[in-house]
Amino acid sequence: MKKFVRIVGVFALLCCLFGAAGCGNKYNAELFNDAEQWVREDFLRENRVKAFYPNENYDENDEQSESYIYDEAAPLSRTFIISDEETFNEIFTGDDFSVDFDNEMLLLYIFPKMYPRNYILKKIIVEGRKISVSVEIEKRNVNDAAMPSQSCLLVKMDRIEIDSAEFIEQ
Repeated sequence: MKKFVRIVGVFALLCCLFGAAGCGNKYNAELFNDAEQWVREDFLRENRVKAFYPNENYDENDEQSESYIYDEAAPLSRTFIISDEETFNEIFTGDDFSVDFDNEMLLLYIFPKMYPRNYILKKIIVEGRKISVSVEIEKRNVNDAAMPSQSCLLVKMDRIEIDSAEFIEQ
């Protein structure tokens, strides 16, 4: 009986070791929060999401005038695959970081952020030519919600051949 328990124990240990080996960051992905600081203002303006934005026509002398307006017509989120220098230059402001497009790519997610917290990269799944990036907001026991504002998450990762990308907030 002891021999059987040892065999089962060794087998369970090996399963845990081999299972843990597959949990690494397969695509060398790195998540950057608040990436809108690197994105061109005109690009952000052209790619608005359902969020509040400063009212360009705000009149402080008019009681009916709102300082912020909600863009009801915009989509809930936008996702971009950046796999070449030309697209990178159309979206980003400068040389804040470098990307080797022969070996790396970027995924940009624009969304309405309601909490002043960072997101954590949970997992990446590639099925065919589609990538799904799961992220989770940092947990805190505080009441820090604010009006939704446009924000960006950026993933820098190994280059793979994909046609579509989605971000999943858990």
